[in-house]
This record gives sequence, C-alpha cells and structure tokens, in this order.
Amino acid sequence: MAAQGFNTDFLAHPVQLPRLGEELREIAWDDGDPLHYEHFSLVMNRETKTAFYTAHNVDRKGLIQIRRSRWKIDPRVDIAYQAGASVYKNNDWDRGHMVRRAAITWGTRAEASQANRDSFFYTNANLQHAKFNQDEWLELENWLLEDPELGDKLSVFTGPINTINDQPYRGTYIPSAFWKVIVFTKNGELQCRAFLMKQSEFWDDQNGKHALNLENYQVSLTQISELTDLYFEQALYEANPMFYSPNNYTDANDIQTPEMQPIESPTDIIETRGDYFDIVQDLWDGDETGFSVTRMKDGRWVNEHADIKLREQGNRKPKHRDFAQFSLFEDVNTDKLATLPTYQSLKALIDNYNLVQSKKEGYTAEELQEINTFLDACFARNQGDQPSLMEQVYQYAMAETAKGGLGYAATKQTDLPFSSDTFGANQCVDFTSLETFKASVKNMWFGLYTNYYSSPTHDCSGFEHVFLGEFKKQGAQYQVGGYHCWVKFYWDEQNGIDGKTDLNYLGSFYDGPEGQLNTDVATLSMRWRVGNKTAHKSKGGFFVGISPECLLAIGTLATIESYRNDVDPLSFFNGEAKRRVAINGWRYDLVVYRETAQDKSRGMHIRSFFPVLKNRDDSKPLLDPHSNPDVVLFEEGDVAISSALPNPVGAGDRNEWVAIRNDSPGLLDVTGWQVKTKSGTTTLRQRLVLSPGREHKVIVRAGGGGAALSNKGTWIELHDAQGTVVSKVEYKALSRSAEGQVLTFS
Repeated sequence: MAAQGFNTDFLAHPVQLPRLGEELREIAWDDGDPLHYEHFSLVMNRETKTAFYTAHNVDRKGLIQIRRSRWKIDPRVDIAYQAGASVYKNNDWDRGHMVRRAAITWGTRAEASQANRDSFFYTNANLQHAKFNQDEWLELENWLLEDPELGDKLSVFTGPINTINDQPYRGTYIPSAFWKVIVFTKNGELQCRAFLMKQSEFWDDQNGKHALNLENYQVSLTQISELTDLYFEQALYEANPMFYSPNNYTDANDIQTPEMQPIESPTDIIETRGDYFDIVQDLWDGDETGFSVTRMKDGRWVNEHADIKLREQGNRKPKHRDFAQFSLFEDVNTDKLATLPTYQSLKALIDNYNLVQSKKEGYTAEELQEINTFLDACFARNQGDQPSLMEQVYQYAMAETAKGGLGYAATKQTDLPFSSDTFGANQCVDFTSLETFKASVKNMWFGLYTNYYSSPTHDCSGFEHVFLGEFKKQGAQYQVGGYHCWVKFYWDEQNGIDGKTDLNYLGSFYDGPEGQLNTDVATLSMRWRVGNKTAHKSKGGFFVGISPECLLAIGTLATIESYRNDVDPLSFFNGEAKRRVAINGWRYDLVVYRETAQDKSRGMHIRSFFPVLKNRDDSKPLLDPHSNPDVVLFEEGDVAISSALPNPVGAGDRNEWVAIRNDSPGLLDVTGWQVKTKSGTTTLRQRLVLSPGREHKVIVRAGGGGAALSNKGTWIELHDAQGTVVSKVEYKALSRSAEGQVLTFS
C-alpha cells in the first residue's frame, strides 16, 4: 500500500501543507506536487536538488526504536535533481535529515520500519555542517520530542533558507540557514512555534576549528514566508506568539508582539503573546511641539509649507571630505522656534558646559535654575491638561507588565542608585511620585559622574553628550562625541549661539540607498571647529524635527527599559544596548549606553543615546531572500582592490592573485566582474556573492590569457558587470627579493 504522507487531519485542528510562491513553482519538481512517504511529505527544488520543505506528523506516545537504514536515491525523482552520495563524501557536511527519523518511527512496527527507511532517501537530506547538525539543530529536535508542554501529537514543517549568500558546492548550494515550524494543540487551541538557525558563519570556518556564535532565533511565521516564499494557512500565523505586522502592531488586537527572539535554551522560548504596546510611536505622535520636515525631490521641496527644509547631500563614506555644498538645514521656522519654551530653555543651557571632554565641570546656582526651568517645561502639561510626554513615560514605567508597562512600584528603587552626588549623596531612581521621578530624570541626564568605560573620565554629563556634543581627544586629534540633537546642529550651522562656532556638514552617510527618503532622521558626517580646535565625526546622526521634550522622553524611556532588560530581558531589545522600534513605517535601533561604573557594571546615568536607521519598513527579513534581484547598490569606494601577489614563490605565474574586498554594508554579487591589467583580463565567471567586509582572492593566470601581474609594475582595475571601473591601483617594479611578497593597497 502506498504511503499516505503528511496527514492534514492529524491534529484536532486540520493543518494544510504550505503553498509555493510563483517563483518556486517554476523550479519545483513535478510542478510542486508533494512526494509522499510514511508519515511525511516533501516538495523538491530542481535548482538546489533538495526539498523546499518537508512536513511530518509526530505521535510521541507511539514512538518505536528502529535501527538506522542506508541512504538511497528516490527512483521517483530524476537523479539529476537529487543531491546524492557524492555531495557528502570526504567533507564536514552531514546528510542532515529534514524529517528526523526518530520523530516518525511510530504506529505499528511495520509502519515505523517503513518510515525509518523512507527517511533515508536523499530527497530528505540537506547540507548541514556536522557541528551544527549535531549540536544546535539536534537540541531543537530533542526539545520538540521531549517538552511535555507540546503534547503527544505534533505536525512539523522543516526546510532550508536559500539566500543569495548560499555557497555553491558540488552541483548544489549549502543553505545559509534552516527553519522549523512546530504545530500542536494546547487546551483545545491551535499553537504554532517557528524557529530559524543560521549556519552561514561556517563559510569562514569550514572545519569548525574556532568557537562560533551561531545565531538561533524564535521568529514570526511571516519571516519564514518572506525568506522562503512559502505560505501557510492564516490560522498558523494567528497561532504564533511571534506575531508580525507592519509597525510591530497586530491587526487583530492592536498589541505589539516581538518579531524575533534570540534563543540560547528552551527557557527563552516565548509561549504566549505579550501585551506590550510600543510607547515610542505614541510619544512621537504626541509630540505637539515637534517640527514638520520635508526633503527635496526632483529639484523641488515635497512640502513647501513644512517647518524644516532638510537638504541632505553627498555620498556614503565621506570621511573628512566635504560632499555637501549647502547647509543641512535649508530653512527652519524660526518664528515657531522662538516661541516654544522647551527650545528656548534648552538654548539657555548651552553655555553651561566646557566643550572639551574631561575639562572640569560644575553648576552655578544660576545654571541649576536653568536646568530646573528646562525640566519644568518638559514635564508641563499642555493647554488641554493632557499628560506631558515625560508623564506618559512615568505612567508606562509604573504600569503592570500584564498591562504593557514595566511594572515598577511607586517606591524608591534602591537597586537603581546614582553614582553622582551632584544633587545629593545616596540618590536612586524614585518612582514614588511624578515629582520624585522628575528629580530622577534630572540626575540621569544632568548628574556629573565619572565614567570608567576605558580610562576614567570625570564630570561626564548625558545631557551635554547627547544634546550639545563635546570634543573628545583621540591621540593628537579631536573627535566629536555625541551631538544627537537636531536643533543644536541648526543653531551651530547658523554660526552658533555666541558667533564663534563653525560647523560644517560634510554630507549624508547612510548604510543603504533609501536613507535620504526618510525625513525623520539625519545620518551624516561633520566637522566642528571652535576657536583653534577642530573635531570630526565620520558618522553620527539624530532625529529631525523632534522636540527637546520628546528626545528627553524617549531617551529616558530607553534608559529605564535598558535596566529592565538587564534583569528581565525584553523581547524588543537586541543585546543590552539596542532597543528595536518602528516609527512611521521605518525601522530603527535606539542605541542607549549607560555609564560604566568602576567595577564595570552599568549605572543609571545616561552616557549616550541616538537612533540608527535600519531600513524603510518593518518587513525586511533576517536574511536577504534568494529571489532578490537587487543584492546591493554599491558606490565608489564600496569595493576595493585590497592586495595582490604579483610574484609567487617558485617559477611561473599560475598562482598570481588579486584580492577584492566588499566594503559596502550589504551582500554584493560580483559574478561577471573583471580584473584587468595591461596584459589582459580575468573574468569572475562562477557565481560569487561577498558578504560585508569579506575578501576574495581572484587567481589571474597569464598562461591562459588572464590579467598577468608584471614584476615590472602595472596598474590593476576592477570592473563591474557593466564595465564600470570600480577600483584601480598601481604598483612599481618589484625587487628581486620580492618573491612571495603580498602588496597591500588598502
């Protein structure tokens, strides 16, 4: 009797096989019709010669131990479209079962034996590094067979994530990652958990000789679909606690749930949807004294009536060169600026600080009063007696976690002490009342503390660093520290408050081509000169149009959340310093650094706070899809000829090479590019994709007519697929003793 394959009615709730996207159907074996085996089914990919996905049923109570079988070709699939034994010989790559044999050996002994044999068809195998297959992947598979919370019956989907960074190998590709979706019922309700595990770090460590930090995630089912072009039934998306929708909100109940969660052990797995709402967007929307911003498109301002006309110019990687002919701020509504209390009270604080970091700081009675005036303005309710942004942060910190807050009690938090005695000794974060919270905010931002991040730096101030900027000594030169407030930048572009400041905007500096489409943030390079001192900042940035009180509120929020994340990890934090957020359809990391204490712990004074623009919306997946035709947009300087070996050891020139390096922030497809010298051309004919920072040595062979590297000196050019010169270097004649010498160009 023929095997029935995956049983869609195995659980109390029917679960259907996923649907292939249009591009997948074009390369699927047998038009995408599933191949059925005992207790599982799969759909084959003719391009990779492995399965798009597998689907199997697990009856944990009925499992039987069966001896291993032998791997074999499935006669139903053309042998040209199966990755057979030759792919896995004499290497470190396992025949990774997509359907684990130990998970399907259930039922009668005859059924279990047949399922065991069927699991050893090569259609069920994929290239998994031995250390990955026998460690991280095995741990996940053990969890789904052993965790009592999952129940007795499971339906499981598994497959590779094929991306533009896959490695060509023996007629197939080594996947960058693998995914697994587990479906079960609990208390009569359908449940779904989705996981992604990356193995691409093995590209640089094929033998696994070094300790690797492989990335394992619990993810939304939407991310799996985005990465694979496979589409599940709607019920599974709804049943997954990692629910994805634009701007981190669900359509169903308007609550935020995390998009992905790093997993180190089963205790990290999220079981239920959180009730977190994203307060950052609420604060942004409630910023009544923020300025509207417009950019230029096709030589015209998109909104002629905006408060700010932002003229971003230049290219990426400007370093200290000036790529901007005009100021960043073409025009600002100065009438509005002059009437708003928080802007004017901020302006009064600028001359209270020494510009050079580590210079002695202190506050006079007048300066302390100016600080109080600024905070009063930031905490003041509006004319409709609605809570200020700072009051909303206070309410969020006090709200119960079940209701979306941080759950702090209305008491002094003695475990959150301030190291500074600027405003009195033995102070700590105090949520007893709004007034005590205001005093805590004052200490967070204005308390003068000693930072022990590297060498001790005295009299540091979070407010000075973030809002005003400062000069940091780096060897014999100065660099700009902080400086993350747009209105301070505007004032300095207008020759500063005292007429002595010279600030030069050098151009924008985004990691991707879409950055200048966003008017909410500016990422840039700058030169700042005060008196006889000049400081540079190669890359920095700030939100544009945001009011001082909104910047203060979001920075305070992120600082408190940062501490909460230290003791009770929050799903929307990436590590200890990056708070993920989506604002107006754009995705950011809000980077928050707290002071480093003498014992290297992190205190409650703010060290720095700034936004990092990630991408245009919240739908960019963890890995770039395999079907993405635009791998990366590169610009001059993003790809470099980094080194060359013109005179290898021994006779002949067959081992001459030129190394190219991807200096862009994204993956770069260099297939079809050419290395040229006076003697000829070498074309990169095999598929080659470079990850950021990666080098590749191109062997150039004169014997076959390639780009020979003359010992008498020559030029070397790198051309892209369209024939454009991307990088060019030259070298002079080599000495007789230069055999084996590598020439380094950048």
